[in-house]
Formats: sequence, C-alpha cells, structure tokens
Amino acid sequence: MKEMPLVSICIPTYNGEKYLKEALHSVKSQTYKNIEIIVSDDRSTDHTLEICNQFSESTDIPVYIHSHIPNGIGANWNNCIENAHGEYIKFLFQDDILEDTCIEKQLHTMLEKKLVAVCSKRSIIDENGLPVTSGDWYSGCYDLQKSFLRLDFQDFHLLEKKDLVSLYPYHLTSNIFGEPIAFLFEKRIFDEIGLFSTKYRQILDAEMGYRILKKYPIGILEEKLFRFRLHEEQESSKNKKRKETLLEDEEFKWYIVKNFYPYLSKSTLKYFFTRRYKSLYRAEQWYQRIKRYIRKFI
Repeated sequence: MKEMPLVSICIPTYNGEKYLKEALHSVKSQTYKNIEIIVSDDRSTDHTLEICNQFSESTDIPVYIHSHIPNGIGANWNNCIENAHGEYIKFLFQDDILEDTCIEKQLHTMLEKKLVAVCSKRSIIDENGLPVTSGDWYSGCYDLQKSFLRLDFQDFHLLEKKDLVSLYPYHLTSNIFGEPIAFLFEKRIFDEIGLFSTKYRQILDAEMGYRILKKYPIGILEEKLFRFRLHEEQESSKNKKRKETLLEDEEFKWYIVKNFYPYLSKSTLKYFFTRRYKSLYRAEQWYQRIKRYIRKFI
C-alpha cells in the first residue's frame, strides 16, 4: 500500500474486563501498523482501565485513554471520534475481535475505490470464543445483506440506494450494514453529516449507515474481517428487554420511508403505510369516543 494514513482504532469501554484483553491483542496483531488506539471509558468500576494501562505499557502503539461522563453509548462513541487524530476511524468494541488483516484490507479498498466508508462481513462467536453456527439470532443475522436485501455477491459489492428496492418489507429498520466494528470510516464524514445520534439506544449504528448511504455509496467486503461476540451482557441483548427500543424502531421506519421513498419497493411501502394508517385510524376512533364521553360532563 503506497499511502499509509493514520487509522484511529476507537474503543468505547464500560466494565469490559472479561473480553478486553482479547480485543486489544487483536489490535496488536494488525498487519497495518500506522494506527493509534483511542479508549473512551464510561467510568468503569472493574479492571478495565488497569487492563488498558497495562496494554499501553506493553506496546509501541500510541494509546490515549480518556475518561468520559456516562451519557449513553452514542455519546461514548462520539467521544472516541472527537479525540481521534487519524484520517480514518475504526471502531472496536471491548468484547469483539479484529482479524489480523482487517484494517489493511478495508483501507486498501477505500483508497482504491475512493470511498468514504467500507464495511465487511463477520464471523459470530459465543462468550467462550467458539463459532456460533445455529440458533434464532444466527439464522436471521449471520449474513445481513443476504438476509435483509437478498444480495448475494463475491469479494465486493458497492451498496447504493437503488439496492433498497430489494429490502424485505418487515425488515425496514433492520441493520443492513453491520455493527459499527464492521465499518472503516473516513473521519471527515462525521464533520459533514454529524456524529452518532445520542437519542437512540439501539439503532444508532443503522441510522448512521443510512445517513451515509443517503449521500454516498458504501463498499461491502464479502470476507469476514472481524468476530462479533454474542452474549447476554452485551448492550443489544439488554436493549431487547426495554420498551424504548420498540418506540425508536417505529420512529426509524418513518425516517427511512421519508428519506428513501423513491428507492423502496411497492410491497415495502404498502406494508409500511397499511400498518401506519391502520394505527392512525384506530387512534382517531379512540379520540372521537373520548370526545363524546367528555361532552357528557360539560
């Protein structure tokens, strides 16, 4: 690779001692060497910071550790970006693992094809680091582009807005890109379109992907360049039990329809508007009933 720009590996942490050493070791093993590590810690109460400091002393990779006042996961992600010095941003979460050639291959693709964002597919591992090859979550999410967009490709695909015509109606708010660790971002994109939304709990990564897609195509590498760990303590598992995530999902459906209306299929639009206006019709009925009920007491 002729160009060797600095890549900032951003690691937002909170009580991540269980898997953090594995994540940091995967940074040390990268074949691309012009990297720095930005840790943004949400005031961990376990040995997270101790592990980070020990790692910093054991490597020549520049490691910058920042304490962050907890204000949601999006705010912690954004603090990483704001403190990064590199031209490119690569997220790594405390429980996931980068394959050795992840940064090298993603950056090569970005430079070669002049893209602002590239993502790759991933392997899925369990809490013990063993491959996950079955189960409800795996069957629906092991290959996001194939599962949600019916895209089947080899080596590389340039994802464009027109690809949304294949989006399944009931997957309107599914993450068609991958977790934030799937991406390599050109840092300037955050100056142009803004940082991660802090109003969402669960879908802020998908929202960022769609925000980029609205202006630029996104490259997708077919090779699995990181390992995503599936376990009960991860934030996404906890969010499934929270009512707020269901409400933001409904809001996000409307966002996608408003911003990508010309590219969605008729079946997807019909599915959305049937559900939406059926709901509004019921709300109007209840409103009229309440009005009639109140008049009895006026």
